[in-house]
Amino acid sequence: MPQNSPAPRNAPDQRLNREVILAQALLMADEQGLENLSVRKLAGALGKTAMSLYRHFDSMDEIRQGIVALAFREVDTAPVPGERWDDTVRRTTASIRQMELNHARAHLYLAEGSAWDPQLREHTDRVQKLHREQGIPEDILKRAWRIIDAFLSGFIVNELQELEHEAPAPADGGPDWIETASGAYSEQAFRDGIEIIIASIRGLAAPDPCEWRTPEDAGR
Repeated sequence: MPQNSPAPRNAPDQRLNREVILAQALLMADEQGLENLSVRKLAGALGKTAMSLYRHFDSMDEIRQGIVALAFREVDTAPVPGERWDDTVRRTTASIRQMELNHARAHLYLAEGSAWDPQLREHTDRVQKLHREQGIPEDILKRAWRIIDAFLSGFIVNELQELEHEAPAPADGGPDWIETASGAYSEQAFRDGIEIIIASIRGLAAPDPCEWRTPEDAGR
């Protein structure tokens, strides 16, 4: 193409790429919520036109999915040589919860879907690979992950909503059950829930001793 020829209309803007757009989108979602983000607002923050963003993404829904996928890259899913499967469960689930708390104002759960949806597929593949390499039997892994996924989804969404709409405790202390209810979505309750799940997985696998570990040469 001659040097002075205009670029094709559908050529991507070389000064933009998906990573730059999603990084800005996540920052804005943290400030105003995923539901309030628009292509127009995002383009304005980047000093671009909406059309330039559409050269990289087909829709705002695709951008929202990309925001969730980007946030989930913060989750600690690196293999730890020799790590036991139950410690892996504790580590990865705690990291997921912390990531969601770090982005509490973004309301990521509004765009999250099933583990096989595009925005979560990469994260799910990483976690599943960790446990498969540890030698967890496939049937136990499937049953365990269903329980873990259901617990995380329900707990984290409710915890984030409680944080956002936290009500003051009654001045007189109220009935005895208020203290119990107020701790339903605390860090301790989360840890307790994961321990109950781990114990349940051991029960499902019995009489297997559950000596599943990450290979010592993992990550090398």
